Amino acid sequence: MRIVFFSGSEISIPFARALIEDIVLFVTLPPKIRGRGNKISPNPIKVFAEEHGKATVELDNFSDGTLNKIASYNPDALLVFSFGKILPKSILDLTKCPLNIHPSDLPQYRGASPIERQLMDGVSRSAVTIIRMNEEIDKGEIILKKHFDVSVYDDYYSFLKKVYDIGIPLVKEALVCCLSSTCVKIPQEGEGSYAKKIRKEEEKIDWSNDAFSIHNKVRALTRIGAYTIFRGKKLKIFKTDFIIDFYTSFLPGTIVDVKNDYFLVSSGKGCLKIISVQPEGKKIMDSKDFINGYKPKVSEVLL
Repeated sequence: MRIVFFSGSEISIPFARALIEDIVLFVTLPPKIRGRGNKISPNPIKVFAEEHGKATVELDNFSDGTLNKIASYNPDALLVFSFGKILPKSILDLTKCPLNIHPSDLPQYRGASPIERQLMDGVSRSAVTIIRMNEEIDKGEIILKKHFDVSVYDDYYSFLKKVYDIGIPLVKEALVCCLSSTCVKIPQEGEGSYAKKIRKEEEKIDWSNDAFSIHNKVRALTRIGAYTIFRGKKLKIFKTDFIIDFYTSFLPGTIVDVKNDYFLVSSGKGCLKIISVQPEGKKIMDSKDFINGYKPKVSEVLL
């Protein structure tokens, strides 16, 4: 089997590692400026490919040269996960098996940020869906799908681990059935929904929301960190718990209690137990270390 693998994100590496023997080419994105020093770093997929002696193409646009380069590898299948670009028909037509791995129960949560949006919405059940791509965003025929449960304590990374555990054997099965023409292709039905890319302004916590909604935002954004303002500086919050039946006269965003290893913040309904944070310019730390170092006080307000 000869696979051309398309991805622009390090989160696809477990899939790539599982299929590395069959991947003949990686198509990834140009390097970006990363980190505090504004240094240009290569795409992590390119680094992974080179470590395994695999050829790469850094795709800026779909030129004739890019098409010819991909075609020269004579692929049996194309495989896409977390790529961020729609493949044109000229590339899809290179093989009968242009497949996409999508971490949602399609047609729900099509688009750029399906994991984050599902966690923000508090879904209790999701799926890994393998589709045969067309020229529309995540609207291709379904090849295979497998569901899994989502806990109220799953965050971005634990959700992603479930996607790997289910998705790796599922995509192997999909490749075999697609190449052997034994797959039953099912058109997607219904309007579905669209998981828009997370906007910068969505990263800020609104303490007037209820505690469960804020908890969902925190676990959805563990890759980047939802944030609030503490003593005039950004404080990212990475792990929380929620207490719905908690009533206080304090305004939303007020610290209402400080324990040894966590502190409580009031919200529009209930309160949030803060377990892990990252002060501006510092590393992620347990709330115990934050409390010992910064000594937050009851009645202080997070903005």
